[in-house]
Amino acid sequence: MRVTQSIADRLYHKNNNRMLSNMLKNQTRIYTGKQYLRASEDSINASKAMTVRRQLRDLDMYDENLNTVKGVYAAAETNLYTIAHDVYINVQTKLETACNGSYNKEDLFIFAEELEEYADLAVETLNADYAERQLFGGSNNSTTPFTTETIIDANGFTRKVLSYNGVVLDNATSLDEFPGSKPSYVDVGIGIKYDANYEVDPQTAMNMALNGAEITGFGTNVDDDGTVYSNNFVQLIYDAANALKNGDVAKANATLDRLNSANSKILTEITTLGVKQNSIDFYITKNDEYRYSLKERQNEVEGCDLKEEITQYEATYAAYQAILQMSSNILPQSIFDFMN
Repeated sequence: MRVTQSIADRLYHKNNNRMLSNMLKNQTRIYTGKQYLRASEDSINASKAMTVRRQLRDLDMYDENLNTVKGVYAAAETNLYTIAHDVYINVQTKLETACNGSYNKEDLFIFAEELEEYADLAVETLNADYAERQLFGGSNNSTTPFTTETIIDANGFTRKVLSYNGVVLDNATSLDEFPGSKPSYVDVGIGIKYDANYEVDPQTAMNMALNGAEITGFGTNVDDDGTVYSNNFVQLIYDAANALKNGDVAKANATLDRLNSANSKILTEITTLGVKQNSIDFYITKNDEYRYSLKERQNEVEGCDLKEEITQYEATYAAYQAILQMSSNILPQSIFDFMN
């Protein structure tokens, strides 16, 4: 077979283009660190890579949920500590002073005004929000959860009545009576499961709704002498202030033990929030470890061996340079080669 100049030219250009194509592929892999850019290049590994990417995306979502819930819990813990420590200690001191001393009606009225100021501070703290979310509104995030209404009692004194999500706390006998008392679950990567009634299994998700009525107390208790006392921490302060205004020092003094019991409930909730935050840290650490494993798997199905690619690029580049040097012997000379 006679090898013509056109055959030699075609073979030269074919090899030249093949070398350029191989060099481009090597460069792309070196720059991107990936074996392929299109799924069609390696459909099997591309399918595996998509699964890994989806799992990594889910982990990012779980971490975002966990950090949001952790922020809510941390903010709630800080606000509850203000009530259980700062407000409670000041109220206790004022009540003990007012009830254990000899004060006239005007002095008791001043003590009552001071107690109401601390109660108002507690209400303001309970109505705090975090990232445009009511901390203690339960699943209700559209309205302020705690509100007060001023009424006139039988003796002509003003008395503040506390409500939660529109329901008077002292009138309620069950949490179900308060709107927004249903939990608000978020997926944190445990694997949400549902029961026969299609309700979320509490052990498979995290509830970020904090019910203010449950934390501060609701309903009333009747004493042996028939006196009715509130179970709510803030309402007890309002009632103690009202008793001092009426000159009923005995009733005001009787609220001290009940305040202590209501405050213990808030302290228990603070402890619970701390435990939940520790569990969130555990889940975040667990997700980080899983993310590390997924990225290793992603590198296996998508990544390339940079050392091998660089070595192959250098070899291809050397071959390409050799082809260029041979071009003068293969390609036909033109008139321009004879021009000086």
